[in-house]
Amino acid sequence: MQLARIALPLVLALACAGDPQTPEERVRAVLADLEAAAEARDVAALKEHLSADYRDAHGNDRRAVAGIATMHFLQHESVHLLVRVRGVERVADGEARALALVAMAGTRIESAEWLESLRADLYRFELTLRDEDGDWRVASAAWSPATADDFR
Repeated sequence: MQLARIALPLVLALACAGDPQTPEERVRAVLADLEAAAEARDVAALKEHLSADYRDAHGNDRRAVAGIATMHFLQHESVHLLVRVRGVERVADGEARALALVAMAGTRIESAEWLESLRADLYRFELTLRDEDGDWRVASAAWSPATADDFR
C-alpha cells in the first residue's frame, strides 16, 4: 500500500511531464493513421480523419471519398502503401499543409527501388488539414501523378 501511494503520483507526474505534440507531429500522426487505415482497408477509420466539410480538387466530399475507398477495397484484395511525407507546414493557426508521395500496390513495397517492377500507382498528394476541436482532419486534397524518381 505504501508503494502504491508513492508510485501513483510518480506515474502521473511522468505522464504529464512530456511535451505535448507539436502541430506538425500531430499532422504526421494523422498521415500515419491514414496509411494504416488504408492498408487495413478500414473505410470508417479513413473517414474519421476527413473533415465533415471535406472537398477535394475533383469535387468529392467526405461521403464520396468513403465510397471511392470502399469500391477500391472491394476490387483489391490487399492494399500496400509506401508513403513519403515530403513536408508539413503550418500556414495559419489551426491549419497546415502537407505534401506526401504515395505508392499503392497489391503487394508489399519494400523500398522505392521496387516501384517500377511492381507497377505501383504513384501519386503526389497536397493536403490541407485543420485542427477541429483538438483533432487534425483533412479538409481538402489535390493529387497528381508522381514518378518513381520522386520517391528517391
